[in-house]
Amino acid sequence: MIMPINFRQLEVFRAVADTKSFTRASHVLFISQSTVSQHIRELEDSLNVQLLSRNRRNVSLTPAGERLLEHGRHIFRLLDDAETAAKTIKDPYSGKLSFGCASTTLLYQLPSVLWEYTQKYPHVELAITGGTIQDVAMQMWMGALDLALVVLPLSSPVLEKIVLFEEAFVWAIASKHPLAKKNSLSAADLANERFILNRRGQNTRKLIDRFLFKERITPHVGIELAETEAIKAMVARGLGVSVLPESAFLNARRPKDIWTFPIPRKDLRRTLAIVYPRPRELRPAAVALIEQQYFQALDSSTDKHK
Repeated sequence: MIMPINFRQLEVFRAVADTKSFTRASHVLFISQSTVSQHIRELEDSLNVQLLSRNRRNVSLTPAGERLLEHGRHIFRLLDDAETAAKTIKDPYSGKLSFGCASTTLLYQLPSVLWEYTQKYPHVELAITGGTIQDVAMQMWMGALDLALVVLPLSSPVLEKIVLFEEAFVWAIASKHPLAKKNSLSAADLANERFILNRRGQNTRKLIDRFLFKERITPHVGIELAETEAIKAMVARGLGVSVLPESAFLNARRPKDIWTFPIPRKDLRRTLAIVYPRPRELRPAAVALIEQQYFQALDSSTDKHK
C-alpha cells in the first residue's frame, strides 16, 4: 500500500534541495544521513518519480523535484500564515515575519533597526533572508517573504513600494594613493584607475555604471565582488578604487587605510524602499518594522554627509 506524503518528508526534501547535499541536510535537521536518505526514498516511492539527481559532489533537482519544491514552499508558507493568523488574534505583534534584504550594503542599516524592533516586539519571530534583488523578488513572488528592503528600481505590478530614504555615494581610494592628498575628487581624476565594483546585475552597480557613463568614463573594472566588505578590503590594499554607498563608511565602518570623497547627491544617489506583495495588507507587526525610527535617523545621517 502506497502511503501519502507527509510534512516531515517535505521538510527533509526541502533541506536537501536547499543545501544540495544529504550530509548538510542532516546537519541542518539534526538527524542522521541515513534518516535523510530514508525519507527521500519513501517520498520518491510514494510519488513513483525521481525527485533528485545524485552524484559524488552534490545533489540537483529533477523537473519533478523542482515542481514539488515549488508547491512544498507554498505549503510551508500557508502553515506559517495559519500559525501567525491564530497567534495574532490574541497579540497582533506576534507570529513569524519574513524579511528580505536585497543588498549586502543594506545589511549595514539592518542590525540597529532589528535590535530596536526585537526589544519592542519580543513575540515576533523574525526570519531574515539575504540575496540579490532577483533572489528577493523571486521569493516575494513565491509568497516566501512578507516584505523586503531593496534598492530601487524594482518594477512589478504585484509589488507595493514604500520609499524610505535616499543615500549618497562616495569615491573610495587607499589612503596611500597619490590622489588621497587632494581635497576633492572628480570622475575625471579616476578615469585611468582600476575599479573594484559590485557585480553586474545588482541595482547599485547599474546606478554606478549609469553615473560613470554620464561622466564619460569607461571604467577598467578589474574586480567584481558581491560583498561590500570585500570591496573595501581590496581598496584598502591598493588593488583599485571604488564607488560605494555612504553607509558603508559611517561611524566605525570607516577604515583608517581608506579615504573617501563625497559624490554630489544630484549626480549619484540610490533610493531604498520597502516592498511587499499586492493585494496583501501588511500586518501590524510589519507596519511597526517599517515605521522604526532608526530608518528615519538614517535619512538624517546621510543628509549630513552630502
